[in-house]
Amino acid sequence: MRVIVVLGHVLDPRGIAVNRRAGRVFINRREYILQPADRCALEAALRIKDEMPAEVVVLPRSPLPDDDVLRQALATGADRAVYLAGDGLAAADDAAMARLLAAAVERLGGADLILTGATTLDTGQGQLGLRLAEALGWPHVADAWALKTSDDRLEVVRQEGAGYAVLEAALPVMVTVAPGALEPRYPDGARLINIYRGQGEVAAALETWDAADLVDADALQPLLERRGQEFPPERERGVRASGGLEEMARSAADALRRQVRV
Repeated sequence: MRVIVVLGHVLDPRGIAVNRRAGRVFINRREYILQPADRCALEAALRIKDEMPAEVVVLPRSPLPDDDVLRQALATGADRAVYLAGDGLAAADDAAMARLLAAAVERLGGADLILTGATTLDTGQGQLGLRLAEALGWPHVADAWALKTSDDRLEVVRQEGAGYAVLEAALPVMVTVAPGALEPRYPDGARLINIYRGQGEVAAALETWDAADLVDADALQPLLERRGQEFPPERERGVRASGGLEEMARSAADALRRQVRV
């Protein structure tokens, strides 16, 4: 069985500060972490590998400035990782990445299961799994909390309202994993050292493919239009009312009149 996991990164929120008065986001420390939902997807793939013979291959979900995300996945237990590079990738959105990833899956020789996170931490988008499933012509199961596989079937536990439901799908299938669904494991220290030193089989498992060899330039044209950032007005502090009920009601009424006049 071949399981493909699509992973992305996000700026570490601990290094970001928002100044509403200035209307700016300040990045005090530019460090990246794995998308939390994508980490759960990787853990789901590795648990399948623990239970049955499976090859776990990692692909990037967005243009990456470096291959650190893929190296961490290899150190955690993935068998193979492919870094996608190319000049036309800088502005690629989920639509373009879905087309590129579908071509990468075909070059890999197909897969039985593709996993990725249901949402991203920075923008909250969850389009990539849907778009990739459409590009491949596969069924899609969203917001998975647990997975169980057999030779040709997949059971998915997903939350529905206050309870849970078990869905069954035939392989191949695309599954997006909910954030917080699983407790991710940590990378193995020895594997992590070896992959950064370029030593051993784990270092050879990281490949680099040129996007131009997979799709033409038109396929990488984004559909998303970026319009910059906007911030709501700074929040104003309220006034605490004291006294009896009539006095507090009068104070509240006066405050509302002032807001209407403004």
